[in-house]
This record gives sequence, structure tokens and C-alpha cells, in this order.
Amino acid sequence: MSSDLQCSDINNATAVDWFSDGSRCQFANDYCSGDSILNYQSWIECADTESKSFVVIGMVLWLGYLIMLLASTADNFFVIELQTLSTMLNLSDDVAGVTLLALGNGAPDVFTAVVGLGQDDFQLALSDLMGGGIFINTVVLGSVILCTTKENLEVDKGPFLRDLGMYILCTSGIFFFCLDGIVTMVESLGFIFVYFAYIVIVLVSSKSKGDDPAQDIDALKLENPLIGAGANDPAFEALMDGRESLSSLGRGSSVARDSLRQYSTNSHVPSHHSNKIAADDDHILGFNDVPDLNEDGIIAFVLWYAEFPISVLRHLSIPSADPFWCRKRRLFSALSPILGLQLVILAVFGVKGFTSTRIAWLFNVDLWILTLFVSTLISLIVWNLSNDTVQPPFFLLSVSFAFLMSVVWLDLVANEVVSILETFGMLANISTSILGLTVLAWGNSVGDLVADTATAKAGQVKTAIATCFGSPLLSALVGLGIALTVSTSSNGDLKTSIDTQNLVAIITLLYVLFSSGITFWRYDFKPPRAFAYYLYGVYAAFMGLSIALEVAKK
Repeated sequence: MSSDLQCSDINNATAVDWFSDGSRCQFANDYCSGDSILNYQSWIECADTESKSFVVIGMVLWLGYLIMLLASTADNFFVIELQTLSTMLNLSDDVAGVTLLALGNGAPDVFTAVVGLGQDDFQLALSDLMGGGIFINTVVLGSVILCTTKENLEVDKGPFLRDLGMYILCTSGIFFFCLDGIVTMVESLGFIFVYFAYIVIVLVSSKSKGDDPAQDIDALKLENPLIGAGANDPAFEALMDGRESLSSLGRGSSVARDSLRQYSTNSHVPSHHSNKIAADDDHILGFNDVPDLNEDGIIAFVLWYAEFPISVLRHLSIPSADPFWCRKRRLFSALSPILGLQLVILAVFGVKGFTSTRIAWLFNVDLWILTLFVSTLISLIVWNLSNDTVQPPFFLLSVSFAFLMSVVWLDLVANEVVSILETFGMLANISTSILGLTVLAWGNSVGDLVADTATAKAGQVKTAIATCFGSPLLSALVGLGIALTVSTSSNGDLKTSIDTQNLVAIITLLYVLFSSGITFWRYDFKPPRAFAYYLYGVYAAFMGLSIALEVAKK
């Protein structure tokens, strides 16, 4: 079989006829596995004519389920870990937005850029990054504005202008670097260097303006309420009762139990109940917090049970990261390395990681077997060094692992979403550039949409807005930087070009960024809700123009 064939060639009659029987099903099985766990293209091609429509309907329903999983993973795990890490690391809202939240949200785009350039498809990598940036700065930013109350919708002038300016500089730099048609290894490393320089600027500026996220914790006379806080601790009771504020959950806002635990009937995924939580609470999201059928409704009840099997797997791989502690949380935290590290193998190597990845220098043992042995030892150590009443002394390390595993879960689910969207794109015979600007950008940005809106609903409006610039900035600088560095180090200088689709995308992104800067400045950094609808309109116009250009090609 030809190694030059790709899944997109399935619509090429010559490529499919290369097989003696011209089987599209065989072609899909051999060339369309991609990075996803399931081969959705083969579902379509291998189905008979009568059942193909049912397969498509099933894929649409499965896509909806996956999007729900993305939302609940962001709500129930990712946001809570972000809040905890922000507090424990003493990060201000804007710093957390351009580092931790951007790191998690940008992971799918980074992986896509590396894969795209690995397949010698610069247009695909660039269009995904530009398309994702436009989506985040229009649809996601607009959604953050709409889901935030008017009185809370405000950003700090300095951090906003800093992030916006860096993103404009980054986008312009990508354009000028690609103009001469050649990207060198020095230019590739420059992308990564600029991002780390930007992070240093963020940290320095945050310290210089006197941000101290620990000030409310000091008021409680605790070094850190998330370590060693027990049910009988008066300060912990005060925190749970909402009498004190915790800046990582929204500077100056009261921390009610509902806000901290994400039990909100206003959640975009109606799977949580709104009961008050006792200080000795042993409710675990998605595990034993079954919604009340009468109070929460049939939809919340059904969705909770539909999600339950995946929720159990998530808890078995993601350690507890909220301020509560009990025997169940201790057990889940101890068991998490076993399944968690197997999922890391799945995310990095795919399904083949369990069949063809071996450690040659160690008796030629399979990687998953070695990982299983090591992770079991780690689980035993965690269990023996912890107890049922007080969070362990290595809680920061545990929360960091939880953050990593949430990113892995978001990436795995997002990969499936992208693969389904790609399959639908293949059915419509869409080109690489428009595929990157649309289905890849949408798929890779779904995590940003659910995580940022969930973060805004939790009271971290500044963090959510900062991430709208920090996440695509990380994707562009680090993702493109790593991908270009890998390519130029092995193949020398890389020949590049900017096609019409990507040129329109770059111009649109710069237009959106300047529009945001002017609007935020005009309204004293308190953007009106009408601006969200303007952003939606810009994105609709961009999509219309992109589709028109695609049609004109044909």
C-alpha cells in the first residue's frame, strides 16, 4: 500500500481504485484511523446503504454526548483544579488566565499544529491556529460577556492591553515570518522564546502592581485553607459559609458553597443539583450526587445517569482537588495513577501505544505493562501516606496531577469531536484550508468555550477574558514554535506560503483584536453586552466569506 495516501484521498477516485476491489471501506480502515480512538470514517464507509443514515444519526448523537462530556469535565474538574492551583500558587486572576487555563485550553491546538506540520501540511496547521483564534476572540469572548452579569463585567486596563498587544504582535509576526516563504530554525525557536518572555512580563507586572491572592487567606489566619482544612476548623466553616472571600474564585466576591462546588442549576450542563453542602460533605460530583427528580427535573436526572459511567472513570483517573476530604476522595486519589497513566499513553501514542510501544532497554517489556507496575507502586504509597480526615502533605503534587489528567481527558474527548467533524467534512469534500478554519478550529476550541464560560460563571471573569487572548497566544507561539522547530531541525529550512483562505483569516483576526481594544477602551474596560452580538456577526461574516472563497475555487 502507498504510504503517500491520506484519509482525505478517499474522495479521490484514483486513490480508491488503487485497491483491486475499489473498496472505500478498506481504504477507510487503512488510512482514516487518525488520532482518535474510534475510526468514524470507517463507520460511514463500511455501513450498507440501508443503515448509513442511522450511522450518521448515531454519530450526531455521539457528538452531542462528547460535547456534554467536555462541558462537565471543565465544570467538575478543570475549573476546580484551576481555582485550587491559583490559590496554592498565589496567582492573580490574569496570571492564571494566561498560564494555567491557557495551557489546558491550548493543548489541542498545540497537538494539531505538530501533527499538521508532521504531515507536511503547513496550511492546515496555520488555518487551525488562525481559525481557532478567530473563534475564541469572537464566539468564546462573546459568550463570556453574555454569561457574565453587568456588574461583574470588568477587566483591569493594564493586563488587558498587555495581553491584547502581545497577541496583535504575535499574529503580525507570524504573517511577516511567512511572507518570504522560508522559516528557519532560529525563527522557529523565536516563537517559543517570545512566549516565555511574555510569561515573565506577566509575572513581573503582576508582582509590581501588588497583587496578592493570599490576602484573604491571611485574613483567615491560615497559610492555605486547601491543605489540612478539616470539618471542625472554624476558619474552614467561615469559608464554606461565604463570610470570607477567596480571590481565586473572583476577587472581592463571596464564596458560597454552591459557587465553590459548582452545584448550580444555572450551569450550561443541567446535571448538578443546588443543595447546600455541609462542611463534612462527602458528595462527589458525578459519583454520588444524584439529582433530585422533582427539584432538578427529568433532563438533569437522565443526563446524570447517562454520564455516570464516564464520571466514574474520570474520578478513577483524576485525584480530588476540592477543599473537601473523606475516605472516598482518598481512595479515588490513591487509585488515580493506575488508570491515569494509561490514559496518558493513550493520549500520547494512541491505541497503538498498547500494542507496539516497548521499552527495549528493559527486557523489551510493553510500555503499558511497565507503567501499570510503576503506577501501582505509586498508588500504594499514596494510600499509606494519607488518611481519611486530612488532605495529605503532597496535596499540591496531587492537584497538579489532577490538572494534567483533566487536560488529558479534554484532549482525548476533543480528539473524538475533531474526528467526527473531520468525517462530516470529508463527506462534503471540503479542502484542507477550510477544514482547518472550520471543523478543526471548532473542535479544538470547544474546550475553550466550555472552560472559559464555566470559569466566568464561577466568578473569575478576568481570568476567562484573559484566557481568550492567552490560550490562542500559547497555541500560536508554542504550538507553531514546537512544530516548526521539530520540522526545521530534521528537514532544514521550511518552505511556507499563505494561501487566500489563511490571508483572510489573519486579516480578520487582526480586525477582531483591534475592535476589542477600541471597544474596551471606549467603555472604560466594561464592554456592553451588545459587543458580544457584534462579535458573533463578525464571525458569521468571516465564515460566509471563507465558504464563498471555497466555492469559488471549484
